[in-house]
Amino acid sequence: MEKKEQRIQDNILFLGNRDDVYRLYQAMDVFVLPSRYEGLPVVGVEAQAAGLLCVLSDKMTEETKMTGNADFLRIEHSVNEWAEKIESNMFSKRTANHLDKYDISVQACELENYYISLFK
Repeated sequence: MEKKEQRIQDNILFLGNRDDVYRLYQAMDVFVLPSRYEGLPVVGVEAQAAGLLCVLSDKMTEETKMTGNADFLRIEHSVNEWAEKIESNMFSKRTANHLDKYDISVQACELENYYISLFK
């Protein structure tokens, strides 16, 4: 079925191949991947690495959950249940503390402490 037939043509953007996907992630509030057939989707891992709250279908491997910011939901659930999960994730207070090890200010302090310990 073509998108025009589904009456959603005004809500879809076909962006083609991109080399700046990280910018798109930064514009998102939540990442949703309701796929029926997946293994380990790299896009789901990338979205988590970008700090997004993610709602993923249960058809993905558990290894897809790289952070505490990803939840699985049964693909058979209704659209309303998916919408409720997405909404609850958008207003969640969860943070990506596990990503602190990649934060430059955290790493700078750790490096400084390491050098200080060498001089003691």
